[in-house]
Amino acid sequence: MDSRRILVDWLRAEFAAEQASDFARLKRIPDTRVVRFLDTFTQLSPTEQSVVVDTLTDWSSYSFLGQLRPPAVVERFSRCTTPPALAEGVRYTGVNLLAGLAKTRQYGSLQGWLTAQGITGLAAQPSEHLASRLEDLKPIKIPTLRRLVQRAFAARFATASQDMESEFWRYSGKLGETAVSVEIRYSGRMGRPQLQYGVEVENPNTRCRLSSITFEGVLGVGFGWWDYLTVENAERSVALLCDLVEYAARLPERLPRQDGPETSITT
Repeated sequence: MDSRRILVDWLRAEFAAEQASDFARLKRIPDTRVVRFLDTFTQLSPTEQSVVVDTLTDWSSYSFLGQLRPPAVVERFSRCTTPPALAEGVRYTGVNLLAGLAKTRQYGSLQGWLTAQGITGLAAQPSEHLASRLEDLKPIKIPTLRRLVQRAFAARFATASQDMESEFWRYSGKLGETAVSVEIRYSGRMGRPQLQYGVEVENPNTRCRLSSITFEGVLGVGFGWWDYLTVENAERSVALLCDLVEYAARLPERLPRQDGPETSITT
C-alpha cells in the first residue's frame, strides 16, 4: 500500500504539472477522447477536478505495480470517464468517419450534416488546437502518415522500422542508454484509430522495464488512440508523438524507486 501511495502522489504531481502548463501536450493530442476529457474537466470546479484526478491517478497506479484493479476502482474510473450526453458533432468524431459523412450525397458536406442533425454549439466546432475550420478535417492518408512517423523517429531515436503485418509496425531505437521500442497500429478504416501506439522502454541503469506506455495513459485520460489526424495537423502531431515517446523513455529514471522485482506498466 505504501508503494502504491508513493506512485499515486507521483502521478498526481505529473497531472498537476501538465495542468499548470494549461495542458500544453494533452490539448494537442489528436484523440477525440482526450478532446472530450479536456472540454469536460476544465468546466469542473476545483473540488470536482480534485476528485477526478484522484480517480485517474488511482487507476493508473495499479498498472505500474502490475496489479489487478479492484472492482471499485474500475467502477469509479468508468463513471468518471463516461462521456456526458453530448452530441458527437465534428469535435468528438474521428476524421475518418467525418470524411465519409462529408461525401454522403444526402448531406453534401460536413456543414450539411451538422445542419441536418441539428448539431450546434461546441460540438459543431472542430477542436481549436487541431483544426481551425471544417475544411481542415481531411484525414491524412495512412502511407503518408507512416512516412512521417518513420522519418521523425529515425531522426529522434535512430529507429529501425519493421512491418509486423496486419497494420502493425514496430520502431526500435535508443534515447541515450535507454532502449526504446514503439509499436503502432495504423488504420484508414472508419471506427478505428488512425494511429494506435504503445511504447516499451528499458534502461540498463535501473530495474525498471516499462511496456505499452502512452503519455495520456499515464495520466489516465486516454489510451493512445489517435483518430483526429488531418492533412493539416499530421506533421506537428507526429512531432508531438516524438515528444511523448521521449517522455516515456525518461520514465525509468524519474519514477519513484520501488523495492522488489522490475516495475512494469500496461496502459
